[in-house]
Amino acid sequence: MSGVLRNTCFVKVNGVRTTGIYCQPSCSARPKIENVADYRTPIAAEAAGFRPCLRCRPDRAPTTDLSQDAPPPVAHALMLITNGFLDHHLEPALAHRVGYSQRQLRRLFIDHIGATPTFIAASRRAHFARRMLDETDLPLSTIARASGFGGERQLHRAVSASFGFGPRELRSKRRGGAKALLDGGLPLDLPVSSPFDFAAALGHLAPRSVPGVESVLDDVYRRTTSTCGHPGVLEISAADPGHVHLLAHLPTFNSLIDDVARCRRLLGIDLDHTEALTALKQDELLAPLVNRRPGLRIHGAWDRFETAVRIMVGQQVSVAGATTITGRIADRFGTHFDLEDDPSGLNVTFPAAVTLAQADLTGLGMPGKRSETIRRFAEAVAEDSLELFDAGDIDEVTDPFVELPGIGPWTAHMFALRVLGHPDAFPNSDLGLRTAVGRLMGIDRASADETAQVAERWRPFRSLAAQHLWASLSDPHESPDTTNGRS
Repeated sequence: MSGVLRNTCFVKVNGVRTTGIYCQPSCSARPKIENVADYRTPIAAEAAGFRPCLRCRPDRAPTTDLSQDAPPPVAHALMLITNGFLDHHLEPALAHRVGYSQRQLRRLFIDHIGATPTFIAASRRAHFARRMLDETDLPLSTIARASGFGGERQLHRAVSASFGFGPRELRSKRRGGAKALLDGGLPLDLPVSSPFDFAAALGHLAPRSVPGVESVLDDVYRRTTSTCGHPGVLEISAADPGHVHLLAHLPTFNSLIDDVARCRRLLGIDLDHTEALTALKQDELLAPLVNRRPGLRIHGAWDRFETAVRIMVGQQVSVAGATTITGRIADRFGTHFDLEDDPSGLNVTFPAAVTLAQADLTGLGMPGKRSETIRRFAEAVAEDSLELFDAGDIDEVTDPFVELPGIGPWTAHMFALRVLGHPDAFPNSDLGLRTAVGRLMGIDRASADETAQVAERWRPFRSLAAQHLWASLSDPHESPDTTNGRS
């Protein structure tokens, strides 16, 4: 099963030349076949001049991470676009960041995605605005800022270009009424492809929730965030099978689009595992685990730097121990605030890289060398000399991390898996993975070399394989054993 990740993850759509509309393949409309053009992604159809159908609403279907099948520079640039890079920079700066000229990068985007980076960024903002028009009664000026636009005029131009109607016209066409903006927060439903195991996501997040920053209580994940320097809280819970529910308690909805992107990355709901599941189900060792939990996703990072610090703290430490120490870092160096009548104990936002770069991390329960590693790592991130948005071959993305003092292969592969979202990361020395692989082999625990050798059969989908192996440690179908895998 080794090889290059192939193009099977895109959500294909049909563009109808006579109407200028693109639809999902399941749409009830039946145009003549000679008038239909197939596009590998909705974004490619929009770049070709088509707008989404008002009947089947392809713009409300679960999105797919375009970087999954893209070459490294495109995947790298897409990570940055999703993180809002083009909200504050121009295309030449994006090209320079990934090591290409603007012309080269645009050509690669057209060849592999069907649209330019600037078009993708604008479409991302327009689609988010459309969702807020559908689901809230917020003023257009607020929606414009929440979507990353400078004002209502920019919002109108972008929405009209993408959908063929202005914001007010689209709001008048929404179905079933809108959800009101209540004092209890702004509710949004985020689409997700089925199956999606939300309980498994909570099971992963609960023991790793940084005290004061995150919590899992009553089947709801809560966490603090900072918007324009002011703290807020977001809640994620299960909705119907096709959605997760986000409730945002924020001082302002400016750049809410970025918080939604972080939520999707944390839960892994933009990742299409269809090809990976098909391949892993054919493996006699892993198939029983995959068949038991087909909705398991690769969990990512809300904040890339925060997750990287949590991983470094977890070197040779149990999950509980790493969570406690990371909470101490947040408590000492984060920004505190008061949240009235909150049972989850959220009261601090995690410190930024520039803060930890200058911090004295002694006395927190970590060895001195690890404290220095974290401080130097934060310094590199703050100075932009270390990339947390990289893409490429697994060795290419892990090598820069391993070159840093105090960071070994386990940490680098955990960075690749959780921070970068690489599909083929596998920290073979992890205690939990060694235990899980040992069970598959019928022994107590496999060695790191044995674990690595077995994992070769799961390339290029070792990240998802690792997620299933870790999950099997707490699976009631499996024999009880240690659960202190450092994932």
